[in-house]
Amino acid sequence: MLLCTDVYATHYRAGEITYAQVSGRRYKITVTTYTDPQSRANRFTETVTIYWGDNKNDVAPRTSRTNVSANIQKNVYTFEHEYQTDGVFIVSITEQNRVDGIININGGQSSNTAFFVESLIRISSTIGNNQSPILTVPPIVDGCLQFLYLHNPGSYDPDGDSLVYSLTTPRMGTGEDVPNYENPRASDSFAINPQNGTLFWSKSIVPGLYNIAIKVSEFRNGLLVGFVVRDMQIRIRDCVNDVPLVTKVNNSCVVAGDSVSSIITATDNNIQTITIRGYGAPFQVPIKPAFFSPNPGVGLSIATTKFIWKTDCSHIRNASYQATIEAKDDYNVSNGAGYTTFNIKVIGPAPKNVTAKQIGNGFRISWSKDTCQLSNRYKVYRRIDSSFWNPAFCETGIPATTGFKLIGEVRSNVFATTDTSFYDDNNGQGLSPLINYCYRIVAVFPARSANGSFIGGLSSESYASTEICDAIIRSKPIITNVSVTTTNALNGALKLSWLRPDTLDTTIYTPPYKLVFKRGILTNGITGNYSTFATATYPTFASIGDSSLIDSNINTLSNQYSYKIELQYDSFGVTTFADVSPQAASLYNNIYSTDNTNILNIGENVPWINNSYTVYRKNNSTGIFDSVTTTTSRTYNDTGLVNGISYCYYVKSKGSYSFYLQDLFNNSQEICGTPVDTVRPCQPILSVVPPCDVFNDFSNKLSWIPRQQCADDVVGYNVYYKKILSDSFVKIASGNAAILNYIDAREILKFSIAGCYAVTGIDSFNNESFIQDSVCIDNCPLYQIPNVFTPNNDGKNDVLRPFPYRFIDHIKLRIYNRWGGLVFETDNLDIGWDGTSMDTKVECSNGVYFYTCDIYEQYLNELKNNPKRGTIQLIRE
Repeated sequence: MLLCTDVYATHYRAGEITYAQVSGRRYKITVTTYTDPQSRANRFTETVTIYWGDNKNDVAPRTSRTNVSANIQKNVYTFEHEYQTDGVFIVSITEQNRVDGIININGGQSSNTAFFVESLIRISSTIGNNQSPILTVPPIVDGCLQFLYLHNPGSYDPDGDSLVYSLTTPRMGTGEDVPNYENPRASDSFAINPQNGTLFWSKSIVPGLYNIAIKVSEFRNGLLVGFVVRDMQIRIRDCVNDVPLVTKVNNSCVVAGDSVSSIITATDNNIQTITIRGYGAPFQVPIKPAFFSPNPGVGLSIATTKFIWKTDCSHIRNASYQATIEAKDDYNVSNGAGYTTFNIKVIGPAPKNVTAKQIGNGFRISWSKDTCQLSNRYKVYRRIDSSFWNPAFCETGIPATTGFKLIGEVRSNVFATTDTSFYDDNNGQGLSPLINYCYRIVAVFPARSANGSFIGGLSSESYASTEICDAIIRSKPIITNVSVTTTNALNGALKLSWLRPDTLDTTIYTPPYKLVFKRGILTNGITGNYSTFATATYPTFASIGDSSLIDSNINTLSNQYSYKIELQYDSFGVTTFADVSPQAASLYNNIYSTDNTNILNIGENVPWINNSYTVYRKNNSTGIFDSVTTTTSRTYNDTGLVNGISYCYYVKSKGSYSFYLQDLFNNSQEICGTPVDTVRPCQPILSVVPPCDVFNDFSNKLSWIPRQQCADDVVGYNVYYKKILSDSFVKIASGNAAILNYIDAREILKFSIAGCYAVTGIDSFNNESFIQDSVCIDNCPLYQIPNVFTPNNDGKNDVLRPFPYRFIDHIKLRIYNRWGGLVFETDNLDIGWDGTSMDTKVECSNGVYFYTCDIYEQYLNELKNNPKRGTIQLIRE
């Protein structure tokens, strides 16, 4: 008996499990426990058994032991394990027993309650390297009765994953909470901040020992990738002591390579010596960690120190680094502490030395490689004219409100020399001349783990570069008109106009000169192969003028044409390319006809800016096109039309270049559309009445009310039915618009009236409502067993049978005598008991018999057991 007491003496106070990835699926597990060294059972803490969550376990040896105080010992165990597959695994330990007298576990009878902690590991090649959150502040802290108690685990995640804190119930085994647990009672509140992890207890009511559990969950791209549960003990003593107050520190941002600093101050109302220490990610990074000066900060009643962090490029990440500041007084070695937390975001440096150089119809944008040489791509943004915007404090990337648009990305390589430039020619269409184009560059840094390996986390963006602006010199022809003059599939025609080049270095580009006119068909925004359809030759540059031509015998009815004009010069007798205009395409209308409406969609692809569109519709009486509207939208709904009549349209756009003061007018092709009713009527409002009130009625009665706002041309209705929810609807009836009801009396309803109904409307153009609403009804089962029968062979009531029943799938009936002996059982819905014992075949005597009956009733989507119990009186005389 002495040995038994020795082994199971109470000693476990607190603990947690953390892990780090060694390589691949191999992980190093660290188990940290806090025990009572004065317990005789404490000598059995040389090992713990670790359960890996894959049906395997190992005995891990203790690697270190530290006496925190006279009655608290810290034990650390480490072991490595390799998982065979990807997956989600729960690592755990279970140890007997907790210390006795924990107030909020089993009413204080906690000595026979096991101590259990667990952590979750998610292993997946898609998320990459993964380490658990690390908790740096020990979990054994005392507090004073009716005073504020604070605790922060000082957690950080080496991979930069987002941490979320929550309180959970301590456990005694996998999925097994400790008995009769309740949160510590408080006069005000007991809660944890889910973002910074500070536990707030205001204020304790009863002195003694308490255990709580804090879950620290880590998320990557919104996915839970792990958690650590800390089971910790709090001792509330009858004492008088305020925790120190730490002055709030503002969050901050810093460019990698720069330093950030803050003055940390703590005060104490009880005139005691305060010690300030730092915990969390900034103090734990492997390269250039943060530090205090002096370290620690110490003072009587007031203590001050300076937080200093000389950041490094390796610190760049999307998530901020949380620093946890702890201030403790010298009232007691394990007394409570005051805390504050603040966040520091380390941002990648902005790209430098951005330049723009004109090459042809575009700009070669260049910049210097990021100074950290850790980015994996650069984002290139463009807008017209300067934004006069500068990034605000902590504002990374480029917000849409600046007017900049992302026009491309350049993949980065540390060893490459061509990954810091981007050619912008508007996706091959050329930039418009004399427009002031402005550019900014943003470096993107991939998510990395603490050891520098790539992980599947969120990338981070640098501050935006300074703005660089420039305009294209007009050394090429500029198209001003691509206007349809004749709409025809064979003999269509289109007017093409252009402006001459403004400047040209004729010592390099020598005469004579040639303009080469090229045409291509634009489909879904992409132009196919351009082909030459005309040329013009000029002896001198001055002889090139603004002009136009008619491109004829083309299909302007079905095609949208795109044009460009090449400028060529004579190079020692060889005609050579000099420059090319930006592409410009004709306006092209698409039309969609619906109920009393034609919808025009105007397609454009031009280097100038169109400001408005005038829609013309042909008068069917006069044959003249009349203006019906002018709009800034490229979609126009022509409503109030008559179905079945054809209407024809064309559109005239009005636009301009910023460098050219004249308005540019261009016509689309003519297009016709005939409105037709394609609008489905709304479903009527359906109601269904089941026949539950009349036993022998098996018909469902349907009625519906039309929705008048969208049923003006309904000519009939269809009725649909499905037996169970997972089935598809099947049409069972149709009728004209005057009939607004239907009685479903099909033979199958005698077995089950349950099902779902829907009614749709049909209009004069055979458009049918969508089935969006349906009404489902269920069976009303009935099964009753008589409470008396007379098996006396008089031909009346000789056999026990149920009253008429319906919608019952099957039964399981058992009948017992007064001593509990089973005399009859059956699954026959009609029962059929003649009063004879099924075992002895002897007639049962008069008396009261007891039955249990499981009645399995049929419902819409399932069988439900409706158990009944009752008595049956058997009378033979």
